[in-house]
Order: sequence, then structure tokens, then C-alpha cells
Amino acid sequence: MGKLTWREISAMLGSCCSSMLFGHSYMFTKRIVGEVSVFTLLSWRFLLGAVAMTLLMLVGVLHIDFRTKSPWTLLKMTVFSPAAYFILETYGVSLTSASESGTIIACIPIITVIATAIFLRENPSWIQVAGIMASTAGIVIIVLLKEGTPTFNLLGYILLLGAVLSQGAYFVINKSLSQYSPIEKTYFMCLTGTVVFTVCATVENLRAGTFSAYLMMPFTNGEFLLSAAYLGLGCTTLAFLLANRSLTILGTTRTSAFAGLTTVISVVSGVLFLHEPFSLLQGFATFLVVAGIYCVNILHVLLQRRRDGAGAVGKIGA
Repeated sequence: MGKLTWREISAMLGSCCSSMLFGHSYMFTKRIVGEVSVFTLLSWRFLLGAVAMTLLMLVGVLHIDFRTKSPWTLLKMTVFSPAAYFILETYGVSLTSASESGTIIACIPIITVIATAIFLRENPSWIQVAGIMASTAGIVIIVLLKEGTPTFNLLGYILLLGAVLSQGAYFVINKSLSQYSPIEKTYFMCLTGTVVFTVCATVENLRAGTFSAYLMMPFTNGEFLLSAAYLGLGCTTLAFLLANRSLTILGTTRTSAFAGLTTVISVVSGVLFLHEPFSLLQGFATFLVVAGIYCVNILHVLLQRRRDGAGAVGKIGA
């Protein structure tokens, strides 16, 4: 009693690795996003992820069963993420400042906890609520330290709020689709992203007269290929797979708490590899994020199981 299981520990380590992969995506996106459109990058990113998973499935490394289980049920999840989330976030970020978009996106764990309580009837403990609030506060401090003046762009705020709600819906629906494995969920996410963002990129490039360049981009631009490969293989496949596995094992509240770690990793990678400054206030904010994750995922579980163990002993003694 009062201890974490190895399965839980492995899921938390998986969430940390997932956050690390997503956190480093900032560097790869920043290196290429000035040269190509966001939808061009997203299209190739999800396509490479889908191709990689398909090849692994064909050689027997991954097992995906869409014969006895209809994959179309998964559309309830993938229409929110990656489809709606990335589109809303992309346009929302383009209309607002970095601090504004970062602050709104930081609310994803809060929205997820509320949605989980309403739709899944899983109420968080006061320790988990405190941990989520501390982690969110840490993220807000980090993003507010970035340069950027308020835009007061109402449309941008609405789009970003839509992205937050979409991600919350994704977490809740993902947890309810227990009949599908994390691999099956990840594969269908890759397929959905490929279709949606390829359509967006095709329309965008046809209107701009750059469709041929879009098709040949990975073969003519080594920098783009490197970025798309990391985002497609590292983030779209491995990171999503680890996140989906964590959702299955830990649940929505505990998994969503790791969202803040992505921001911390992006800051640390910026300091180490891009030589960006790191202040004492950023250090305090990082502590808040890590402490919040600890409260939600470890302290809450240890205290709960200790109480359960004490209650069981009390019943035996009675």
C-alpha cells in the first residue's frame, strides 16, 4: 500500500519523454517555419508519421486491428485533436502575441480537469487541483516573460479558446475509447492529420502558385526534411503514442498535468541550444511546474493509497 506501481511509473516516464519530444519541437519548427507555411509543415509531418507507422505495421512490429473494430469511431477523438486543435491554434497564434497565446494554451490542464469531472465523473482531489493551479501559474509566468505586447484581438482569443476546448475534448474522448489500443489511436491520429492538413496545404499552395514546390519540399530542402522527420517521427508518432498510453494508464487529470513540462523543456532547450537567457523568475516558474506535476501524479496517489491502506487495516482490526 502507498506505493506507485511499475505500470504507473512507466506511464509517467513515458509522459516525460513525450513532453521532452514536444518541447524540442519548438527548435525544429522555429528553424523552418519562416521558409514554409505552417500547413505545409503539418502536412508533411503527419504524412511521414503515417508512413512510418504503416511500414512498421506491414513488417509486423506494430499490431493494428481495424477489421474487428471500426476505425471510424475514433473520428470522435481525432476531429478534436489533431484536426481542430492544430487549425485553431495555428490561426489563433498568428493573430495574437506569444505571451497571450501561451497563457491561453496553458489553461488546457484546467479545462481538462473540469471536463473530466463533468463528463467522466472523475473528481480531482484538492492536492491535484492545487498541483494543476501551481503548474498553470508556472507556465503563465514563463510565457509572460516572453516579448510581446497585447493585441486585444478578439478573434484570436476565440480561436485559442477553441483550441483549448478541443484539446480538453480530446483527452475526455480518448479516455472513453478504451476498446482501442494506444497504437491504434495514434495511427488514426496520423491518418486524420495527414488528410486534413494535406487538404489545407494543397488549397493554400494552389492559391499561392507554389504547389510543385510543396510536393518537392522534402527532396529539395534538407533543413525542411530534418524538421519534418523529427516532428513526424518523434512528435507525431512516438510522442503521441506515449501520451496515449499514459492516458490509458493514468487517466486524463494526471496525464494533462504533464502538458506544462513541454513548456519547461522548450525553455531549457532554448537556453542550451539557442543560447536564450534564463532568469531567476523562470527558474521559480519551472519549479512551480515540476512541483505541480509531482502533486498531481505522485503525492496525490501516495496519500490516497496510504489512506486506503489505513482504512483496510482499521476494518480488519474491527
